[in-house]
Amino acid sequence: MSVSGLIDSHIHLDDERFDIDRGVLIAEADAAGVTQFIVPAVKADRFNKTVSLQSEKIHVALGLHPYWIADHKESDLTMLESMIDIYDPIAVGECGMDFYIKGLSKSKQQQFFDAQIEIAKQRDLPLILHVRGAVDAVFQRLKRHDYFKAVMHSFNGSAAQAAQIVSQGIYVGMGAAGLNPKATKLHQLIKVMPLSHLMLESDAPDQPFFDKAGERNIPKDLVRICQEMASLKGISYEALATASNNNIKKLFKI
Repeated sequence: MSVSGLIDSHIHLDDERFDIDRGVLIAEADAAGVTQFIVPAVKADRFNKTVSLQSEKIHVALGLHPYWIADHKESDLTMLESMIDIYDPIAVGECGMDFYIKGLSKSKQQQFFDAQIEIAKQRDLPLILHVRGAVDAVFQRLKRHDYFKAVMHSFNGSAAQAAQIVSQGIYVGMGAAGLNPKATKLHQLIKVMPLSHLMLESDAPDQPFFDKAGERNIPKDLVRICQEMASLKGISYEALATASNNNIKKLFKI
């Protein structure tokens, strides 16, 4: 039960947890029907590794993730700009803000996020956004810069928040977290999320299925994500896969 050419809108293939078997896992995914991947970098010291993965199947983005805000330096923003101009990534990200983890400087997060919005805006590149516990804050920064060419990855906000951001043309990325039997609010969100703005993602190796807790999420798991999300929405696998692929191609121009 697979659709040829399913695209993963968010996967960290550059993660060291994939170093031992990356090629095997990509081949397995391809055989299962997942044939393209978008890989967002998260730190300046990983940019070179991320761009080394660029291929016809693997599209990369470059950004500075809020998790590592304490490590980011002003010079990293300069490096980000130069790497974008050299390697022509499809997006800026993963960037954004995180108010869920305690102890991350909110002011520094905003500073680095604002800078990355402007870098993307100047180059007409989309943003891949991290919004954990910070959907409203991230949306306000986008409004301030009047730039909405973006996807909110791993979205777990409310239906009202989703409606607001979708009204501005922002896309929503969702994966296995919304398919946990206990995630009833996310189930409702998935059911009402318009196909015109929904993207499938694995976020591998993070966010495994509820019945694989403690294990890696792997590239071919996107097939199961599509199957279960389509079932939840009451539509066919093919309908969801096609809509997601079309949205990804439209935003990222791949």
